Amino acid sequence: MTDLLELDRGELAQLIESLGQPAYRARQIWRQIYQRGVTDPGQMSDLPAELRRRLSADAEALAEPIELQTSADESTSKALLRLDDGELIETVLIRSEPRDTVCLSSQAGCAMGCVFCATGLQGLRRQLTTGEIMRQAILARSWSRDEGRELTHVVFMGMGEPLANYANVSEVIERLTHPDGFAMSPRRITVSTVGIPQNILRLASDHPHVNLAVSLHAPQQKLRRELVPVAGASVDDILDAVREHNRQTGGRVTFEYVLLRDVNDSRSHARRLAERIRGLRAHVNLIPLNPSPGVVGERPSRRATLGFQQALQDCGVPTTIRVEQGRDIAAACGQLRGDRLQESR
Repeated sequence: MTDLLELDRGELAQLIESLGQPAYRARQIWRQIYQRGVTDPGQMSDLPAELRRRLSADAEALAEPIELQTSADESTSKALLRLDDGELIETVLIRSEPRDTVCLSSQAGCAMGCVFCATGLQGLRRQLTTGEIMRQAILARSWSRDEGRELTHVVFMGMGEPLANYANVSEVIERLTHPDGFAMSPRRITVSTVGIPQNILRLASDHPHVNLAVSLHAPQQKLRRELVPVAGASVDDILDAVREHNRQTGGRVTFEYVLLRDVNDSRSHARRLAERIRGLRAHVNLIPLNPSPGVVGERPSRRATLGFQQALQDCGVPTTIRVEQGRDIAAACGQLRGDRLQESR
């Protein structure tokens, strides 16, 4: 079967040419998919009936959620999607006036092993294809449009490490920002990473206006390795890459910092963090741990969270505490998938 979402513009043009159709048909199909969100060729009304029939006979259907949960305040919806090979992934739509943000997964599972992350406990199953990532964005946009709204922002903060699936994530960014695609400003797209220096630099070169968020979680290497036990780059290596990203793009980087009670949430940790990032154009986003079964750590007290924030601010570091949405529907990365995997055992 041919999944049209897996084809880039050149490949789609080749397919249309092989069917004996004029080149402009490829442009029509592209706009139908990426501007109107029509993924069923049978519904592409500007195509001739015979072409719709031929494409429909060999088309991949857009996956529907096997489970969809919406928070009590209707601010957050989380979908569990089953891929063709049976793998499960999650997609989250966050409604926050005046924006609608989709949180995309880039891998089935994750190899980074962050001890406080439900997805990290599940291990890496495989990379998601370009089409599988793009399908999530198209679905989320359709949900927004059904509510009379519009998808405004995209964050690669779902399951997996986006920069470990660089080629496919980069292609998705191209389609999101292309005038004939979603036509989204790159300033409204954020890529979150635990820190892969060489791909942080690739992102700066390929997509200089896309926002970068780096999940640091500790100011010193020993503690970070305990929390993020993946081998590879050190805190120094990551900060060097961020410094170069600053230089190349002129943009500001966000450091994500999950706070765990009595582990990394003291004022001394905050002051050490401020020392490490001094001189960088950066903002720190504090995330009190969202506990879930099997993850390491406890949620810090409100007092400790505010104290950490104040210590950073006293050092001149801009910082916010993440506004939490969707806790009542297990919206944190990997929780819904983990529940379904447990049920199947």
